[in-house]
Amino acid sequence: MNRGRRNRQRGFELQRYAVRLAKDMGLEAYNRERGGAQHELGDIEVEDKFYGCKRRKVIPKWLLPEKSEVGVVFRGERLPAMIALPLSIYYLLLTMATKDE
Repeated sequence: MNRGRRNRQRGFELQRYAVRLAKDMGLEAYNRERGGAQHELGDIEVEDKFYGCKRRKVIPKWLLPEKSEVGVVFRGERLPAMIALPLSIYYLLLTMATKDE
């Protein structure tokens, strides 16, 4: 089953948003055309690291911060721990890390 045209557009919008936000924060960022379908390493590239972009209508509530939390740390069985946090906060941390190098 193929994804519809609007679904692809929404995915591309997320990619463009992520790259634009990174560039606004002074990071080197590129949108890899057609996402992972054409570029095997990922959808976008920020500071020589590749990232996938996933846009969904509904996100599991347990992945979203509650109360005054900044992010959510989670882990699956036999998988490494991960963190879900706002993209702007991640880019701020990445900016600070690249300035130290």
